Amino acid sequence: MLFRLKHFFLFTFLVASLSSSLFAQNKRVLVVPYTRFQFVSEFSLEEIAMHNDVKSDEVFSVYQSELNTAFTGYENLTFIPISSEDYGEIKKFIRYNIDKFKGRKYNASNLSLLPDEAYKSLLEENNASYILFINWYKISKSVHTVYVGDRNKRTKYSTHLIDYDIYNREKVKISGKANYPLKCGDFPSQSVINHKSLNAKELTVCYKSLLDELAKELSNSTNK
Repeated sequence: MLFRLKHFFLFTFLVASLSSSLFAQNKRVLVVPYTRFQFVSEFSLEEIAMHNDVKSDEVFSVYQSELNTAFTGYENLTFIPISSEDYGEIKKFIRYNIDKFKGRKYNASNLSLLPDEAYKSLLEENNASYILFINWYKISKSVHTVYVGDRNKRTKYSTHLIDYDIYNREKVKISGKANYPLKCGDFPSQSVINHKSLNAKELTVCYKSLLDELAKELSNSTNK
């Protein structure tokens, strides 16, 4: 009996692993990033620019570039940044507002004005099964605490929060979340601490928890 149970659990694990692998290979997600008006910060652009060694008017582009790097470099799911041409075709139909998903408020996208055929063509042309809208990117001031012996060393730091939603092929919203944090770990590098977690290049690895969460959500929606 014990022998059979062991083989049953092994078989279940292998099936789950295979299903996850096939999901990652077959599903592509089109990504619509936040706009300049949806990028907000409690830090000045001048300070963020200083930590990125760029000019103030380059901060938005630097952050978006690293977002694309993090998403396209993810191995467990294929994310495709929307092209400027495709975004130009749909942006006039997209509205943003405060909405609720499963009872929780967040900054949401609204696709009610986007024609169904245009939505279908957008996914088909990109060979995508889902579309992800990143509707809000907020940089909040926070504090990082390092414990040294019996003392606490507190340094100025930042927290990066994202609101997003996801639609399936039928243009049905299957997820919507507010204030999902980029997680850089309890023990970030000294460089991350020195830059108050404002250096965009150092944030690339911090997207992993968000990407894992998205992969989990999409896998669960497929298995329902």
